Amino acid sequence: MNRRSIFIATAAATMLIASSVASETVLRVGTFLQPTGTWHRPIERFMEQVNARDSDLRVELVADPSAINPFQLGAAVQSGVIDIAYISGSFYTNLVPEADALKNFNLSVQEVRANGALDLMDKIHREKMGAVFLGKIVDGIPLHIYTARKPDSLDMNDFTLRGTPLYRPMMETLGADVAQMPGGEIYGALQSGVIDGYGWPLWGIGDLGLLEVTKYRLEPGFFRSEIGLVMNERRWDSLTDAQRVILQEESIAAENWFSSFLEEVNAQEIAKQDAAGIEAVRFGDAETAALLRTADDAAWEEVIRKSPEYGAQLRELTYKAN
Repeated sequence: MNRRSIFIATAAATMLIASSVASETVLRVGTFLQPTGTWHRPIERFMEQVNARDSDLRVELVADPSAINPFQLGAAVQSGVIDIAYISGSFYTNLVPEADALKNFNLSVQEVRANGALDLMDKIHREKMGAVFLGKIVDGIPLHIYTARKPDSLDMNDFTLRGTPLYRPMMETLGADVAQMPGGEIYGALQSGVIDGYGWPLWGIGDLGLLEVTKYRLEPGFFRSEIGLVMNERRWDSLTDAQRVILQEESIAAENWFSSFLEEVNAQEIAKQDAAGIEAVRFGDAETAALLRTADDAAWEEVIRKSPEYGAQLRELTYKAN
């Protein structure tokens, strides 16, 4: 083959590759968490599964907290800066107040998908944010209160606890003072005695170096950590029917996969805490049940106050009083 033939063949191959790339639809994904570790695995797996499909649809992680403030990620979806966000509802309640209810669900994601609750959440997101609620691909991780000294009872009025709006209903029900601070400041505040404890999910206190300064974990956990997939509605509408089906199917598959992943990681995290000498503290069943119900009621009252239109309906579809 002469040089001219080689040049023509190379140019043709390049054009073919470029044409193939140009024909793909690439969706830009942003995460409100660092893109490493256990918390990242659900979105990482979702992207792997979408990209493994025999289709012209691809998803690509383009933003994490180093690029977009987690509390601005919802706005980035709304404006179209990114196409899909992996985000907890508590990070964009300024846009969708009802997203605060996601932590209060105590029915499984399969139940709330079957009974229309996620369809309602999707409707609300479209109305208020111009976004599609694809699914709740992380769900059911309990929140806990961890302390450096042992509480004698569920009356914790002599405790100062690090919290956020997510934890405040429970902490105030316990009678504790609530101090708001970034997660990265918990270690120093606990070590110096500025706070007596903090709220955090079952997962990840070791990532903050807190295993060595934490002595107790209150049981049982309360509320439920959740992370959903929220997509810009204009971008959704621009996709083909086949591409939308892929996103819907893989969102549901991710929800179903997470159930077994949850059990696995919960066991690992409890083992880490046990090995660090963290003691689980339990009080009377009746007293604890009453406390959890009071905290749940307070959290739902806040949702209903912020959303008179949808709050009560969301509670009816997603929450069963114990």
